[in-house]
Amino acid sequence: MIDLTGIAVAMLSLLVAWISTQAVPWIKARTTAEKRRVAKQLIQTAVYAAEQLYQGGGRGEEKLRYVERRLADVGIKFETAVVADMIEEAVLELTIKQEWGLTPG
Repeated sequence: MIDLTGIAVAMLSLLVAWISTQAVPWIKARTTAEKRRVAKQLIQTAVYAAEQLYQGGGRGEEKLRYVERRLADVGIKFETAVVADMIEEAVLELTIKQEWGLTPG
């Protein structure tokens, strides 16, 4: 009978090496990108809602607290600076859309 143990061990070693060098980094990168995409969408929705709830000038702090609360409610846990940048981006997008008459407000 032929002993295939050596061949099986070699094949398994190659498979493990491929998974750790190729598959795992790809999965990690994809998950991070997907989480960021979802977070951006949630942030944009929260910013738009804050704009509707707290209309008028000088209410930026209230709007920011509302957005932060909504994000905490859904469990978004990024670095504070990353979330702040994403909020600023959403506010800028909303402002541009309003100036061009693309959204009510």
